[in-house]
Amino acid sequence: MTEPSSHSDGTDQHSGSALTYTRRTVLALLGVGSVSAFAGDAAADARSDDGETETGSSARQWNRDVDANGHSLSELGELDVQHVYTSARDADVVVWRDEAGVFHADGPDGEVASGDGVVPVTRAAIDGLTDGRTSKEKVVVASPGEVKEGDGSIELPSYTVLDAPVTLSVPDGEAVPPVVRAEGASQIEVESLVVEGPADMGVRLTSCSEVRLGDLRIVGVRSDGVRIDGRGDAPRSTDIQVDRVYVEGNDHHAFETYGVDRLQIDQVIGVDPASCVVLLNDTTDTTVNSIVGLEPGVPAGYATFRVANGAHDITVGEVVSRGGARGVFGVSECYDVTVGEVNIEGAAEQGILIQNCRNVTVQGGVVKNTNGDGVRIDSRDDGEQFPAEGVSVTNLRVYDDRDDPQQAWGILETGPNTNNNRIVGNDVRDAATEGSIRTFSNTTVVRDNVGGGFASGEVTLSSGDSPAARVEGVRSSDYASVPGSVEAPEDFEPSALDLRAKPATGGTSATYSWESYFEWDGGDGVWDLVFEWRTDPGSDIDVDYVVDKTR
Repeated sequence: MTEPSSHSDGTDQHSGSALTYTRRTVLALLGVGSVSAFAGDAAADARSDDGETETGSSARQWNRDVDANGHSLSELGELDVQHVYTSARDADVVVWRDEAGVFHADGPDGEVASGDGVVPVTRAAIDGLTDGRTSKEKVVVASPGEVKEGDGSIELPSYTVLDAPVTLSVPDGEAVPPVVRAEGASQIEVESLVVEGPADMGVRLTSCSEVRLGDLRIVGVRSDGVRIDGRGDAPRSTDIQVDRVYVEGNDHHAFETYGVDRLQIDQVIGVDPASCVVLLNDTTDTTVNSIVGLEPGVPAGYATFRVANGAHDITVGEVVSRGGARGVFGVSECYDVTVGEVNIEGAAEQGILIQNCRNVTVQGGVVKNTNGDGVRIDSRDDGEQFPAEGVSVTNLRVYDDRDDPQQAWGILETGPNTNNNRIVGNDVRDAATEGSIRTFSNTTVVRDNVGGGFASGEVTLSSGDSPAARVEGVRSSDYASVPGSVEAPEDFEPSALDLRAKPATGGTSATYSWESYFEWDGGDGVWDLVFEWRTDPGSDIDVDYVVDKTR
């Protein structure tokens, strides 16, 4: 995020001093005054091409063209000035602070307002824009200031652009509402905003449409960094575009929506939020490029990225999560959600938890060193929500390489009524202390995973015996040890099973071969895995096996 640089009659905000201006400077930013006067002022102290100082109207100032996109300011009379663009001259009103600490709002026609507080003066600047306008007009806040109790919020009506790249700071102990707020507005923008200190929120938008949020930095607010909603009797918010949001050390979610349709986000970064980095509640038709989180949601159990309360038709490019409670969390009947790639490490609970959601896809990435399960697919037995169904986990590397591994299961599916899920093409070697993959549902597909499958183990093929070995009741192991789970169903009759097997060691110098098949035990209602010798080596052979369930 770029803030104004130091100025000849102000100071650099990065140095910690207040950025102040003179009225003449602000009028220049607004493009007020004649071309000839501006050119004459610029020529007062100039340098020639060879660096010698020159005077007079013919002198060429060494930096005079910087603010005109390469056009010579001395030739402005020959140009179509409507086509000379700079960001500073986009402003209709500039809010600035003089050396006495007084804030002013100036437009092309003169001063709009002045006062001691940046928020009241900015609000007055917005009120001074064209009444009943049908195109956007812009207010730039060019000097930093404090936001104090009683100042209220910067309210954005329709067709308003706010650009505040300087710091709006909230002193400790002040009860301050959201710094920027809009309700029922359309065609609004916040090009940039910097908020530091315990305001209630950085930005709060309710029932707004056609909104753009640009570069936002929000630190230390008491609740959400950004909240966009339209729930209850209020109309939903629609058509929201967000560029980049950075939130640090806030007391709730970094970025939250509830009742939003058609949302597009480039990137949200959350550092130590008390809850989620991004939480999408009852939000639809959303794309997010990148979500990055450090230590989200401890001890509340939230996640770097969470969907809840029926959110659907959501696509996220990547989720990067370090520490915190969880990396990705889907809950309460969300559906049609896709996460392209994850990089999750050190979650206190699950790296990924998909609970009572349908058609959720995680397409790849890494989950490592969690203190719960790497991935858990679950259905709560409350009789009110639909079960986890159609969940797909593919191309994921799940492992724990700590000296004292804590990850219980690599990928764990629990019930009840969980069904029609896919665990395909993952690498779960060294995934967990309890096991690599365990499923609940008879309908879940488990195949082509490295290091684990629907069932796995080691069995001894005994020389001279027929069958050489039998593994009775092939299925995942007992569920009683999993908190909140129920016993896995016994009936696997409709399943299509496939076997991958290899010698557990180098074997023997003798020639040997075997064949295998699954045999249905109607009495117990289970499949047995059976090995028969085709060529008996004359000694026992230990075999590692992995059973896949292809449908």
